[in-house]
Amino acid sequence: MEQYLQEIYDDAFSTAYESFRSRRATDARFTRAYLRGLLESLYVAQGNNWLGRGEVKEAAQNGMIAAAEAVLDEWEEPSCGREPA
Repeated sequence: MEQYLQEIYDDAFSTAYESFRSRRATDARFTRAYLRGLLESLYVAQGNNWLGRGEVKEAAQNGMIAAAEAVLDEWEEPSCGREPA
C-alpha cells in the first residue's frame, strides 16, 4: 500500500508541477500571489479532513501542495526585491 500511495503522490506532484510551470510561462494572470492563494486554499483543505478523505486523496493533495511549494521556491525574485501585487 505504501508504494501505491507514493505513486499517487508522485503522479499528483508531476501533474500539478507541470501545470503550474506551464501556466507561469503562458498566463500573465498566473502570478506568485495567485499561486500563494491557491497554496493557502490547499493547506486549508488539507487541514479540513473531517469527511475522511482517505489515504489516496490525502496523498494526491500532499503531492499538489509539494508541487505548488516547489514552483514558488523556483520563482525568481523581482530585481527590486518586492513582489508585484
